[in-house]
Amino acid sequence: MKLRNRRRVALTGCIIAIVSIWGAVLPWLSSYHHVQERLQFLDDRGIDPSAMFYTELEAMEPILNRIEGRSNHSESGTSL
Repeated sequence: MKLRNRRRVALTGCIIAIVSIWGAVLPWLSSYHHVQERLQFLDDRGIDPSAMFYTELEAMEPILNRIEGRSNHSESGTSL
């Protein structure tokens, strides 16, 4: 097969893969209970997941404090 045809086949394959993931796999994953719970959690707090930057959210402050607290404990050699 010529190089040009190989590139065309590769490009077509990539496009098909992207469209399949975007149009079938992601909607299928969004139907999972865990994903629905996460979306409800964000919706209850008025958080737009498409526009959030985690360190700027008020709801993230306790989570970041908890994570930093765990990392401090792990550095000192103690475990939770």
